[in-house]
Amino acid sequence: MTKKILIATTLLAVVVGLTLFAGGPLSGSWSGKIVINPDPFSFAEVSSIIAVNYAVGGFVAASSSEFALTGFIWQGFGVTGTLGAFNAQGNLLFGASTADFIYDQLIVTTSIAGIDFGFYAAQLSDAVLQGPADGFAVRLAGNAGVLDIVSIAEFGAQVEDAEDDNFNGITIYHAATGLHKHYVTNPLVVGQGFTGEKVTVSGWSFGCVEDIATTLYMTCHGFDFLRFELSAIETGIDWLNFDVDLMFQLQTKTLVVTPTINLGKSTCIDVYAELITDPAVMTSITGIGIYGLGFTTSFGNVTVKDLTVLNTSWYAITTPEYGTKIEEIAEALKDGHEFYPDYWELISIEVVGDGCCGGSSTFLANTYFNKNETALFGWGMTHIEVTIPINSMIFLSGQVEVDTSGLDHIGFGFEVGW
Repeated sequence: MTKKILIATTLLAVVVGLTLFAGGPLSGSWSGKIVINPDPFSFAEVSSIIAVNYAVGGFVAASSSEFALTGFIWQGFGVTGTLGAFNAQGNLLFGASTADFIYDQLIVTTSIAGIDFGFYAAQLSDAVLQGPADGFAVRLAGNAGVLDIVSIAEFGAQVEDAEDDNFNGITIYHAATGLHKHYVTNPLVVGQGFTGEKVTVSGWSFGCVEDIATTLYMTCHGFDFLRFELSAIETGIDWLNFDVDLMFQLQTKTLVVTPTINLGKSTCIDVYAELITDPAVMTSITGIGIYGLGFTTSFGNVTVKDLTVLNTSWYAITTPEYGTKIEEIAEALKDGHEFYPDYWELISIEVVGDGCCGGSSTFLANTYFNKNETALFGWGMTHIEVTIPINSMIFLSGQVEVDTSGLDHIGFGFEVGW
């Protein structure tokens, strides 16, 4: 089965390639970026991406070529479209520098009589650390009254679930450059026997609990976990609610209680809170701790954001690539998110406006403050990004980063669309 999928996807990529040269309405972009470290002088990053799209009938074929300082890194092909009642998506990734097949994915979805159907298949080659692996999964989703029911049968693959960090797709890394690709279908084993079944029932309420979701996960080895997620539990205090995540496994039980502090719809302050428990008696809650504060406001085309981490031993601010948010350090390490361990506060100003020649211009300045600094403000680093349109299809960009030791790096970039 997996060989057939690979052959079909490869043939599809060949057809796409031939189509691209057959003439017709092409669209796409070419972007590049250079980042320089001044002392000592070196290139921290040299990258370029050429993306080409071609629309034919109800389908869009795509080609993506990525280059870095070390050479031609990845060549990807993709196709998305609709055929009758079916939506289809195919992805194919090659490691161009080593001429290796890396990954392929096929997704077919449809809706029949109120039931959503999805077929997810993928392969990972032995050129990747986790490989070789292959498999597929079948997803069924529907409603029974007020209840939402989702069933995913796994035959060697898992499907990404935005509500469950244990099912987060697959991220493929290029070790030499740190570049990465993310896909929703994660092949786990060689061969396609039954490997797991996950059933989630959500949408029902009970008493003071507005939303309850239950997830049962079974593998070919038997019971794996049973999870109960209770959202927006009322406490009788207008400004305080709780979310509860209770998971049972064969020999362990995990309970996570997250307090939600509601300051009203008109406020622009986010409160990051956690429960404080007695280490000697884990079932004893001694209070609520606030480990971070967030402030966001906009006026006109200007947005001002402030993040403050109060517990820097356990929490940190992620980098712009990963959302510029306060996240638990253990969770960031688990998910591969980059963060700033030395900064406890961020002040950000972003300005978005119309360019003089079409398109939008942006200005972003992030200023971070050092948690170990004893001076009055403890400035640690400032990161500035600017994007300027030459016209509606050509953009120039620049960035500069300065810390306490001086100029850290400077970068230039461009993007040309057609």
